[in-house]
Amino acid sequence: MKKQVLYFHAGLSSFVVKDIEILKKKYDLLDFCFQTQYKKKIPVQFLKQFLFLIRHISKTRLIVCQFAGHHSFLPILFSKLFFKKSVIIAGGTDCVSFPSIRYGNFYSRLLAGTTAFSFKRTSLILPVHDTLMEYDYSYQPDDFPKQGYKFFVPGIKTPGKTVLNGYDSEAWYNEREHKQEKSFVTVGSGLGSRFGFQLKGIDLIFELAPLLPDCTFYIIGGSQINREAPKNVKLLNNIPNEQLRPLLSDMQFYLQLSMSEGFPNALSEAMLCECIPIVSAVGGMPDIVGSTGYILKHKDVHSLYEIVQTALTDVNKKEHGKRARNKIKTQYTIEQRQEQLLKEISHLIPD
Repeated sequence: MKKQVLYFHAGLSSFVVKDIEILKKKYDLLDFCFQTQYKKKIPVQFLKQFLFLIRHISKTRLIVCQFAGHHSFLPILFSKLFFKKSVIIAGGTDCVSFPSIRYGNFYSRLLAGTTAFSFKRTSLILPVHDTLMEYDYSYQPDDFPKQGYKFFVPGIKTPGKTVLNGYDSEAWYNEREHKQEKSFVTVGSGLGSRFGFQLKGIDLIFELAPLLPDCTFYIIGGSQINREAPKNVKLLNNIPNEQLRPLLSDMQFYLQLSMSEGFPNALSEAMLCECIPIVSAVGGMPDIVGSTGYILKHKDVHSLYEIVQTALTDVNKKEHGKRARNKIKTQYTIEQRQEQLLKEISHLIPD
């Protein structure tokens, strides 16, 4: 019989679905979605989660939490009380604090408490990039000079091991022989939230677009933005993941100008569709892009304008896009993530 694993998450995003599929190949996995979008309903979620744990904890061998936060508090507590092993897959917001835009688990006192509790008491932390542990932050000067859970939980002794995200290059590829000239796209969720507009760098795009009137900028998820956009910025609805490939295939450039990222899926998927990446120097993005794209070292629209002008005048755009695809295809495969994730878990609950 397969060993039972309990898996806790806050929504079926693409990376959650991929990890569920990986874990189900070896384990009897039961997942629980802790819905956090409505704060008033969080006590009800805690109650439902408590009853779920009471029902299943005796038979389970391992608890896995996608990110740390309110939804990981009870699972990690139960793992300690019932002598079970546990893993937290750290992904981004659970490792940072940006008071300037009121973002990140460690910005909120209550959320910082449940996050730190979870990180300190889990058996193993598996961040999707090294920068989620700790790194020097210099993209903009308004927040902490370091980010990462080790910075916000000083003295933490929980072992951590990076397991990079992975992607299916057969599912993500360029469908077009010719891309739309001077086209730029970015994908964002929660852009209508109090922090989303600045967090995802949409404010920079709004500043940049009027300087490049012959370019077109597409913001997927931008329909949530409650402000007037420049004429050459198209605010689109969210697009289901399975419908995203044709649109990315049309675009020459992918913009990811976020203030904070871990290992963004949309960037990697756009690169597989041969979009040339232009990214901010935060989180894992400089490593992901490498020499295949352009990196904005500091948040400044004039520096961004110069980068974009250089990118537009590149005579080898098609080859540049192919190099971007090859970077993801060869270095960040779904097979590699599966192997490493299952390997780390097998150390905790050996066969």
